[in-house]
Amino acid sequence: MEYTMRLYYICLLMAFFPLILFGQANLPLPECYHTYDEARDELYALEEQYPTMAKVHIIGYSQLEAIPIYALQISNDVQQLEGTWNRPALLFVGQVHAEEVLGLQITLSNAKEILQNNLTTPYIKWINQLDTWWVPTLNPEGHNVVTANLDTSYRKNKRDNNENGIFDFDTRVGYDIDGVDINRNFDFNWTHGDTLMQPGGTEVYDYYRGPAPMSESEIHAIKALSDQKKFVYSICWHSSRSGNFSEKVYYSFNWKDVRPSPDFAFAQSIGQGVATSILKENGQPYEYYPNASRRGAFHDWMYKEYGTFQLLIEVGTSNLQPEEPLMLDTVERASEGVWWMLNRALNYSTDVPSTSMLTGTVKDSVTGDVLEAEIIIPEKHAPWFVARTSSPDTGRFWKALPQGNYTIHARKKGYWDAEIDNVTVYNTGRTTRNIDLSPKESANLHGYVISNGMSIPAKIIIKDFIPDELNVIGGYQYQGYEGTYPIEIWSNGRYPYLDSLQIDPGNSQISFELGKANVIFSETWEDGTDKWEINGPWVLQEELSVNGQAITDSWGGRGHYAQNCDVWIATKEAILIPNTGNPLLHFDSHVYTEWDYDPVTVEASLDGNTWQEIWTKSGRLDWWQKEYAYLYDYAGQNIYLRFRLRDNSIADELTDPGWTIDNIYVVSGSSAAHKDVLVPGLENTLLFQNYPNPAKQNTHIPYSLTSSTEPKIDIYNIRGQHVRSYRPGTKAEGSYTWFFDGKDDDGRNLPSGIYFYRMKAGKYSKTRRLVLVK
Repeated sequence: MEYTMRLYYICLLMAFFPLILFGQANLPLPECYHTYDEARDELYALEEQYPTMAKVHIIGYSQLEAIPIYALQISNDVQQLEGTWNRPALLFVGQVHAEEVLGLQITLSNAKEILQNNLTTPYIKWINQLDTWWVPTLNPEGHNVVTANLDTSYRKNKRDNNENGIFDFDTRVGYDIDGVDINRNFDFNWTHGDTLMQPGGTEVYDYYRGPAPMSESEIHAIKALSDQKKFVYSICWHSSRSGNFSEKVYYSFNWKDVRPSPDFAFAQSIGQGVATSILKENGQPYEYYPNASRRGAFHDWMYKEYGTFQLLIEVGTSNLQPEEPLMLDTVERASEGVWWMLNRALNYSTDVPSTSMLTGTVKDSVTGDVLEAEIIIPEKHAPWFVARTSSPDTGRFWKALPQGNYTIHARKKGYWDAEIDNVTVYNTGRTTRNIDLSPKESANLHGYVISNGMSIPAKIIIKDFIPDELNVIGGYQYQGYEGTYPIEIWSNGRYPYLDSLQIDPGNSQISFELGKANVIFSETWEDGTDKWEINGPWVLQEELSVNGQAITDSWGGRGHYAQNCDVWIATKEAILIPNTGNPLLHFDSHVYTEWDYDPVTVEASLDGNTWQEIWTKSGRLDWWQKEYAYLYDYAGQNIYLRFRLRDNSIADELTDPGWTIDNIYVVSGSSAAHKDVLVPGLENTLLFQNYPNPAKQNTHIPYSLTSSTEPKIDIYNIRGQHVRSYRPGTKAEGSYTWFFDGKDDDGRNLPSGIYFYRMKAGKYSKTRRLVLVK
């Protein structure tokens, strides 16, 4: 009976308060909605009333007017928990689109209700077990436009797009020249968002993605907070002005219904749980759907960046700004979805079907220190994930998973990888698996890159899972860790060194000799495309190139390759591959295609008809990098080369910017590594950087001598006072290491601080800096 009367009242209310539709944009905002100042004051009032459970944070500032963006943290001891991951964190964002004001009301109401009921269940459980963050508005500039009744259909922030110093808005829906749609500015699929004058439709400016991905300061604010907290669950509130998406819950993702996320089934269960907890105005539950579009949206970005399961909830109907009775009723109904999500994050709750969660801490197996390490669940992994890491403060990680068996793979630079098999996650609560990582021994590698007896400029790339790059001129020093790593050494006009390198603990000397590259075929595009048969819209352009011109498959217009395309360029004339000299293809590549589905390949053919793939990649690799393919299989034969891009999609939105290629070479030659060999004619007396640096107590100071001599090393503090001497006596030519124990000449431990060490050996003198942190 109570529900029937409420529904009847709502129907009467809707009859008297017409919907805000297109063309009816500038109706005044009802006075029941919080202004920015009122929302801020309410947050501080809650902090004052509940000082151990509520803390206000300024997480950033708005784009144009630098208005503070506030978040309220709720937990049972916010001072102790600040900056830590001792419990799962959840994020609730009330508003990103200015006209969509209902979410701000929901967020403030939820935070207030939890704190006011902090001694009763379930509120006390949420406060004690969770770390929740409440952001009433991520768009204070736009919100002020709406609450001031300048334009109650305004959507964006206030970026001055035409840079005229005037806020250019239009009370007609969609014609506001200034501003960026915050929910199109994230860097995951930003390229698919609207430009400033998007053709078609009436909303010519309203969905503007911004001048660059992550360009808006509001985005920086939420990223900084999320980098710190790496939220497990989240809700971001929206409302649908057209009504086409009203009273629906969207989760990440299944683009165009054919590209599901690795966690699709689980994300669907979260979306379903929240949706069925919220009733529409007609009394039926909210509907739930996967996000089907690729548009630089917040929820997809949170999933890619942190593994966060964020729901986009379109609350209310096309009546975006209802009068107070319906507003309050909507807040009450929507809150049930928030309560469901909070219960889902608890250690155990009978109010939801499952509270399954994987957690644990990562530590150094020797010292017991907590570690920030990457946590990979191979069964739920994708190559485009940003590394999901444990907390640098506590070593704690959280991963929401459905019940099942999983593998945990943990890795951190400087440590051996660890893997735990057959980890069972249960519906009835959290599963804890702690991980100890064994440290690798430190290694100091030094030497020269030479050609024909002379030192040369080169780029060295040591390809750990986080690569290290060194741009050197002859001599180099690399501080790393023991292990075997792929290594690439490139120098213009020389044959590259491509191999695996065994790096031993301690101090090692390896020099790399790159022979001259004998050019068999070259293409820099400076003389046009006469050498090539072209299939598709390939063009030469200078805007995106290593130098001069480069060729790209899709340029101009929207700048994406066509749906279901198969485009390529192939050499018109065959290339004779020599029988000797390690024949190698190398080229500069800049790739942005859909991961796994749209490959770019290099193919070789003996007759121009039958092609063999010799290299392939896909994904967002949109920076210039050298790529290589050995041609041993074609030694002594004439071959054609083809560079090819293929799309496999059912929608134009599943295409991407494509492939740009520069500096194609086929070369022969040789290169070699020489271990523990001093290079004649080069300065081999060297003082290297200590490792580790900073050091807790002990550190290695490596050096090498070009001839028999007596090295002298002295250490000075930041004030220039001499604190330690090293006098090993006469040493023969070779490489050495002084194991410095962090003590002065009298055997006393040196305090933390910056120190300088200087070596003199014959005419050689060099000073370097070391840091002690105790």
